[in-house]
Amino acid sequence: MPPSVNRTTVDHVRRTSYGPNSPIVGERGARTRQEILDVALESLQSSGLHEMNVGAIAETAGVSRATFYQYFESKEQLLVELVREAADELLLVVRRIGLFGPTSDGYANLRKWIGEWACVQDTYKALYLQWALVDASQQSLRPLLAEYIVSYVTTLTSGLVTATREVPPDVDGTATVILALLFRINEYRQKGINRGLGDDQVLNAIATFVQLALFPSTVDEAIPANQPPTRVITTTEHRGSSVRTLVPEVERSPTLQRILDAAAETFAARGYYATTIRDVLHTAAAGRGTFYRHFRDKADLLVILSQDMLARLEELAGGFAAAIHDDDQPGAIQGWLQECITLHRRYRGVFRALDQGAASYSQLNELRMQSGAAILHTFDEALTSVDRTHPFDVRVGSLLLLALLERGADYVFGTPYDLDPQRVIDVVTRLIESGLLDRTPTKRPTGAG
Repeated sequence: MPPSVNRTTVDHVRRTSYGPNSPIVGERGARTRQEILDVALESLQSSGLHEMNVGAIAETAGVSRATFYQYFESKEQLLVELVREAADELLLVVRRIGLFGPTSDGYANLRKWIGEWACVQDTYKALYLQWALVDASQQSLRPLLAEYIVSYVTTLTSGLVTATREVPPDVDGTATVILALLFRINEYRQKGINRGLGDDQVLNAIATFVQLALFPSTVDEAIPANQPPTRVITTTEHRGSSVRTLVPEVERSPTLQRILDAAAETFAARGYYATTIRDVLHTAAAGRGTFYRHFRDKADLLVILSQDMLARLEELAGGFAAAIHDDDQPGAIQGWLQECITLHRRYRGVFRALDQGAASYSQLNELRMQSGAAILHTFDEALTSVDRTHPFDVRVGSLLLLALLERGADYVFGTPYDLDPQRVIDVVTRLIESGLLDRTPTKRPTGAG
């Protein structure tokens, strides 16, 4: 059956669609193109990535499907253009880095910069909140993202070197981690994980952390007294692990544990959604009959692995207080972070699955919320016990620490700024000591790593 006229027309238009810088598009065309992008962003926020529909976007924008395809070859290209638009806006902010430094003016410039960053991320909230899904579904974005990451890190590094003589050790590694941290902590804020604080209170505390992390010699009067340390009331509500696993490890047969280990490995390598039961069984050298005697489906694997991961993360959170107060072990924080990164590397696929929407399963969502509350409470207690000279809200400090841990060793983007695990440990240790503990960073022990 020959193709219809409409189908032929659409195919023809798709092949000659106008790019964002096409000289053919005049002022009116540019407005139409921008209107389609604006509607697409609204659709992403209201319906989600998977429900974005070209027909609905075209109708809302007041254009035909044929007109839509004059400007965008596909839904995928539309998504790429949204990412490019958001990334360009953020790059403008990164380039507006002011004169940072350990002074009142330096802090004021940094706080303004942090606010501008948050404003851009809020403008494209729908895109950033579904970033894990966008990243997973659009592998073609990786080269584009790598280009922007290089631009961000290069610009911030250059700005720090130019703005002050107090350059942190491994300045580009520090810039890489801080940039990733800003994405994550603003994502918490957008999701309402603000611990009862307003945006200004959260952003003030973020700015204080970054200020002290970059400039440990910041004078006391540089930071406004608008974020008093929080006194945490100790309760028994969060004592012990909040996680109860479906199948405790002591009750697992070697075969069952081998399948779970294989699932963790394949989820980390391929991603949860791209992994099949067959992939898991091949890695585990197990049969389908054995699998279905223990599990109903692949989701069962994710639930049990999530329980294992969160229980272990709660256990590690409990060791943070000992690590920061262990004066006899100069490398105590590094050792603690090594354990955290080892955990992250094992469960990398599980972390990503939860970010990509798997937490929408009611069981996983409730589990993650309970575990997160327990971990944050543990961090609150540890950070409240620290003597500090600068005002700092430890509730946000705990969120920052959790964000650093959730990033784990996942700083590999295919760029010259990729960080290996040991480098991550060194950078994050300095950030914790300067930004959260208000102390001069210790030198890494001789022979560490």
